[in-house]
Amino acid sequence: MQTPHSRPDWTSSERRYRLVIDNLKEVVFQTDTQGVWTFLNPAWTELTGFTVDEVLGKHYLEFLHPEDRQRAQELFVPLVERRVEDVRTEVRYLTRSGGTVWVEVFGRLMQTEDGTILGTSGTLNNVTERKAADDALARRERYLTALVEMQQRLLATPEGGDLYGPALAPLGLASGASRVYVFENHRGEDGALLCSQRAEWCAPGVKPEIDNPDLQNLPMEQYFPRWVEKLTRGDVVEGLVAGFPESEQAVLDPQGILSILVLPMRVQGVLAGFIGFDNTVEARTWDRLEVDLLSAAAGAISVTLERRESERALRERERRFRQLAENASDVLYLYRREPPRGFAYVSRVSQAKLGYGPVEHYGEPDLWYQRVHPEDRALLEQLLEAPQPFQGAPVVVRFHHPDGRTLWLEHVVAPVTDASGRVVAVEGLARDITERREAEEALRLSEASFRALLEGVPDAAAIERDGHIVYANAALVATLGFERAEQLTGQRFGDYVKDMRGPEAVRAGALTGERRLVRRDGRTRVAEVVSLPLRFDGQPAVVSIARDVTEQRQLQARLTLADRLASVGTLAAGIAHEINNPLAFVLSNLGFLADEFRHHLPPGDGATALQARLKGEPDLGEWHEVLNEACEGAERVRQIVRQLKTFSRPDEERVSPLDMHSVLESVAMMAANEIRHRAQLRRDYGDIPPVMANEGKLSQVFLNLVVNAAQAIPEGAAHRHEIRLVTRRDGHGRVVVEVQDTGVGIPREVIDRIFDPFFTTKPVGVGTGLGLSICHSIISGLGGDITVESEPGRGTVFRVLLPTTEPKPRPVPVVAGPKQARGAPRGRVLVVDDEPAVGRVLQRILREHQVEVANSGRQALELLERGLEPDAVLCDVMMPDLTGRDVYEAVRRAHAGMEGRFIFVSGGAFTTGAREFLASIPNLLLEKPFDEGRVRNVVEELVRLRQPALAPNGA
Repeated sequence: MQTPHSRPDWTSSERRYRLVIDNLKEVVFQTDTQGVWTFLNPAWTELTGFTVDEVLGKHYLEFLHPEDRQRAQELFVPLVERRVEDVRTEVRYLTRSGGTVWVEVFGRLMQTEDGTILGTSGTLNNVTERKAADDALARRERYLTALVEMQQRLLATPEGGDLYGPALAPLGLASGASRVYVFENHRGEDGALLCSQRAEWCAPGVKPEIDNPDLQNLPMEQYFPRWVEKLTRGDVVEGLVAGFPESEQAVLDPQGILSILVLPMRVQGVLAGFIGFDNTVEARTWDRLEVDLLSAAAGAISVTLERRESERALRERERRFRQLAENASDVLYLYRREPPRGFAYVSRVSQAKLGYGPVEHYGEPDLWYQRVHPEDRALLEQLLEAPQPFQGAPVVVRFHHPDGRTLWLEHVVAPVTDASGRVVAVEGLARDITERREAEEALRLSEASFRALLEGVPDAAAIERDGHIVYANAALVATLGFERAEQLTGQRFGDYVKDMRGPEAVRAGALTGERRLVRRDGRTRVAEVVSLPLRFDGQPAVVSIARDVTEQRQLQARLTLADRLASVGTLAAGIAHEINNPLAFVLSNLGFLADEFRHHLPPGDGATALQARLKGEPDLGEWHEVLNEACEGAERVRQIVRQLKTFSRPDEERVSPLDMHSVLESVAMMAANEIRHRAQLRRDYGDIPPVMANEGKLSQVFLNLVVNAAQAIPEGAAHRHEIRLVTRRDGHGRVVVEVQDTGVGIPREVIDRIFDPFFTTKPVGVGTGLGLSICHSIISGLGGDITVESEPGRGTVFRVLLPTTEPKPRPVPVVAGPKQARGAPRGRVLVVDDEPAVGRVLQRILREHQVEVANSGRQALELLERGLEPDAVLCDVMMPDLTGRDVYEAVRRAHAGMEGRFIFVSGGAFTTGAREFLASIPNLLLEKPFDEGRVRNVVEELVRLRQPALAPNGA
């Protein structure tokens, strides 16, 4: 059992020694024979952080590093057993912070005068810094030794042998790493950066990863983007894996790696791969010394790789040069100027090219002097004897082939000098350019023919050299508005060619494609321009040919616009049809109610109505006003629908007398929204006869003019601006229509081009430049004329002159009374319409007759099959199940003669087949909304025609 410790009994005379001990920087200690602390001076606390009081009474082994305890005990036991007089060793003591300090321990036996053993005493000195320095020096020596050994192994590695394997073992042993390995970078088929493990060294007991398939073709930029960035810069990657990004941990954790150091390998400045050092035993980092020394090792491997790559590249270049020399179509030669003079090397192709092989060249040094053209002998002699002035410049020499032909050889030579700079040989290349020289000669002969050809073509053509015109044919001179070709010489063709707006424009800088040609006077023409390189007068040039396609493009644009207008027209017709159906029964119902109120209002003046209101009776007069307002609004909608129907058929060619004022009112209604915010509309109508025109096309012209006038006026000042519509006769029996505005006007320099196709004064994206051109074509096609006057800042006047016709008496429509006259025959009427409300309206209009309503074509046929014999059939043209044509054809086949009693009704939308059908039959067509009087009249007429077939009593 351990006895409690006791402090030594210090006498007063010894206190000064205690003071000295307490101020010592080294630790003074005492233990009993069991190794329990019995005394420690304050230096203990400075050394370990533990206080003296909390340590005394505890065994010294508790404060030693576990790895050092056995060794310390092996020294302590012999001391207390008096087998040794003292001990000296270095051990690690634990500190309060959890670390360790290296301590030099000196101890000796402590006993009384009679020899009784009291314990041990001694000193503890902190040698941590010295120990670290010694360790660093030892590590440095270890690393340097490893580097030397690695370099020796690298130098001893034979060509094509394993470069990495011998070099990794010394590095692994010196660094204490668990694994050392090399990865090389390469590119995948898709160009992605990949890395694959090529070599590995493992410490004993560590699992190798060299055969791990996951470490082959590893996508670096996917898993290790941080590594790629740092290693490319030449930096290292090191640290504890636990702090790495998740993508990196996903690869490193399965290998059991706790800490890692990665060093780049660079070959010719490019990242070729990396060397890695793993620690799978403890999570420790590498210090600066280790990183520097291992970086030197990586650099040594990189240098060896670069040397190998350079040697391989050199061998490959030599191989390729020899292969190229032996297989090249040009003759390669080396002519030695020192004795023995002559050819030292001539490529094998000389036999095929010159008619003399290498053996003949080697045997006859003066072969070329014998075969050279006499006029070129001096030039050849200068090439072979004094080549410096011709170095790198091609020189042409003529050579006589054994078969009698004359060859043109283009030589390029370079002098070969010795160490003193003296020319000792000439390296050269001789290229056979005979065919090229003959082709150039033929080209010169053909250029005259080419000029004649360009003069004869109808398309404009120019030849440019260095960006300037050197030749222009007559067609180009006329197209651009010049008088002589000399006026274009020296100018740039591109100055007269502008990019087209829209998707047809081709890339900037190229002339090939569809372009605008700008004439000398500023007018433009559309042309297809093709530019091709060629040689002209023996020098590189560019020929450009421009074909005028202005009329063709104008026609295409008109067709495109017509197609777009046809689409809009189809839409407008459909809208009109959909509005007309409900509008038919709304108007009829409103009219019916209005008639009913008019016939049933109580007699009397306003006082009577007031008295009725005071009695709580309804004010029928006010109701009548409401109905009149509703009828007026519905009538306005009816007029709008009529305009939609008019504009839905602008492509019809039918020309008829038209009331010009009606057309202008329709246009004003359609353009009201565009005008409202810009100007006030004024009308100055004169007494004019009808004009001969197509209503749709004429409406298109004036709608364009009115909208243009509105767009020429800025928004926000409508009270200060006006658009005026003026009509009058001129002195030649024509009608004059003017569209005047107070807008910005048209600049004088462009007013003459206002009707040109594709010309517009509007911003890009607002107009196509075709509107006024098409207006001009329409008016000209009608036999009229259109002109323009404008003053910038004051406004514009468009003047349209149209031919007239003598006004013909117009038939006065017979409006039937609200009710049939007494004695009118009562007939049977079949109404066929898919809109039930329309059927009810027609029942109400024809209430004097017996009316049957069918809501579909099939229902109508069923009624007829059951024996219905109508005097009149009012049938809708467009229905979803069976169309009016289908019903008509079915009746004509099953009930011959009844088809003559059909009266068709329509809201205005027709398919092409329906339009052709209606044009081919004599039956009447009634349009919605209905003219009630006309409906009653046509039905009554059919009933009267059937009256003789009725019974005598007319039942």
